[in-house]
Amino acid sequence: MVIQGDMTQTLDFTTTPLDYALLEKSLGAERTMAWFPVLPTDEQHPYDPGPYRNDGIAPMPGTASAQGQARTVASFNPVDGVQTTALLDVIGRLKQLPTTAIHHGSNSNNWAVDGTKTASGKPMLAGDPHLDQTLPAIWYQVAADSRSYHFSGVSIPGVPVILIGRNQHIAWSLTNVQNQATFYYVEKTDASHPGQYFWKGAWHPMQHVSYTIPVKGAAPVHLTVDLTVHGPVLTTKGQTVSVDWIGARPSPDLDVLLNVLKATNFSEFRNALRQWYAPSQNFVYADDAGNIGLVSAGLYPLVASGDPWLPLPGTGESDIVGTIPFDDIPQVYDPPTHFVFSANQREVGPDYPYYVGTTLDFFDTGYRADEIWQRLASGSKLTMADFESLQNDTRDALAERIVPALLKVLDQVSLTPQEETARDMLAQWNDDMSVNSAAASIWWTFWNQCLTDTFQPWWDAAHVPVDVDPDLKVSTDLTSLNQDLEAWILHDPNNPAFTPPGGAQRDAAAVMTQAFREAVAKLSRELGSDPNQWTWGKLHAREFPSLAQIPALGFGPVPSGGDPWTVDAADGGMVSKAGPSWRMIVAFGVGAEGIYPGGQSENPASPWYETGISDWWNGRYQPMHMADDPAIASSAQATWTLEP
Repeated sequence: MVIQGDMTQTLDFTTTPLDYALLEKSLGAERTMAWFPVLPTDEQHPYDPGPYRNDGIAPMPGTASAQGQARTVASFNPVDGVQTTALLDVIGRLKQLPTTAIHHGSNSNNWAVDGTKTASGKPMLAGDPHLDQTLPAIWYQVAADSRSYHFSGVSIPGVPVILIGRNQHIAWSLTNVQNQATFYYVEKTDASHPGQYFWKGAWHPMQHVSYTIPVKGAAPVHLTVDLTVHGPVLTTKGQTVSVDWIGARPSPDLDVLLNVLKATNFSEFRNALRQWYAPSQNFVYADDAGNIGLVSAGLYPLVASGDPWLPLPGTGESDIVGTIPFDDIPQVYDPPTHFVFSANQREVGPDYPYYVGTTLDFFDTGYRADEIWQRLASGSKLTMADFESLQNDTRDALAERIVPALLKVLDQVSLTPQEETARDMLAQWNDDMSVNSAAASIWWTFWNQCLTDTFQPWWDAAHVPVDVDPDLKVSTDLTSLNQDLEAWILHDPNNPAFTPPGGAQRDAAAVMTQAFREAVAKLSRELGSDPNQWTWGKLHAREFPSLAQIPALGFGPVPSGGDPWTVDAADGGMVSKAGPSWRMIVAFGVGAEGIYPGGQSENPASPWYETGISDWWNGRYQPMHMADDPAIASSAQATWTLEP
């Protein structure tokens, strides 16, 4: 239960409505919703493009205005110091939690193709969840066989079943849906009604829960938490703010997984997922009968009124009143494209009748999804080797779109010899963020500088209080701004955002030229004057830190390819500590394989402490047997027998 709660919080709990409120206070509502819209500004590839059904239930209020990218309901106006004090107090408290306690976007991939696209004529499935990469690893590989269960895959140590894997008939893998599951409420309180809050026309007493927290070497701490109908009160400074989080509701995840383990077809698999509540997950599916599918299982809250991406009034009119019916959540089965895929992108198109989240900190940019979509759409006679290549792909789909536009701009300006060399390297580049590529460094440095030159003047002028990066408030961590800048460069080069407040008028070409020159100068200062020496591995590395926070028991950092937008994703800055935590490929009728960067032992003295790292790092896999496979007995190095 503790593991379930911890993982749910990591994947599902956000501060986004608080961030939106502070953005609106500084940037204004119109600019905030233009730069951080509900729907993405660039081209997307949802796996469930519709048409969509609607069981006669009205769409979530706010959706209609969201489609037009304009707010029509002012559910919250953070315009005075009292409200700002409350929001900053909540954010300050939450920042004191471990970093994994708050969801900040995650990268994972999964996909499946049916037999019309494979060399074997049978379905293939692949999955690689991207999580923190540590030693010991988050995963533990298990194959089990009994009268009722036959499965092979990976569990989290302490969880008695696998989360990702296969049985004798089906295979599945997971990615995070990233829909909005956290809602903040501004409760109405009054000094004349101490210990009460106003809800649905009457004053109600707050409930209280008391905790005694043991502290090593000190006296226990006693904590009392006030509860409203929405959830725990997080602050009473300035305003009383509570939180309603779907992850706090009981979810029979273990029962669901036990039923998934026994499923033999898509109907049984889908029915098992009806009871999966949180965290919402994209379950990709394939079976030995030739079918594929994908179900984004979980609870998708519906509120009665207001804009749920902002804090909502707690007086009753904006409460959660239900969830999207299971038959209406994103899902597909044996689609005409002959493939299914998810990579944390928005799962549905703009016509989807329900609100599920915004571009700020909910859904991924979609660049990994674009690369997967392109490879699967054009693929035929696919093999396990093709899936291996895609899982280890370090090609940046955004670079493919932006670099040609940059080169056109640079052809119109005078460049120094060093800048000409850098431009020529980009012109010859294949968009691969490989460890030995200097063009990869030029691209990444340019793009980050372009974000800075476009948005930082606005950030500074408005005194935006939302910190995303400790050194730079505008960064690639802000999903929305990457999508905005891409769309403006390609389709709206005269967008007013390019002109800084109070500054001379600029367009996309001017900002791109400036950013390119600054990127070349920065790389020259940091890596020397020869652009050929600016390899990506000198800037970027991967590290698998010790879970015990003992550096000698970890691995790396080691120069590495990839970035947050490549299929082989590298998250967490220039020294990435998150990425593909488990790679799995199941080819029905052919075989199955998997690998994770770690080992089956948590003991650093054991030969099985980090045995998987070398294969994982070099894109190799190990056979993934079922428990009754004779190969297991013939290759066993040790057998442990448990006796009563």
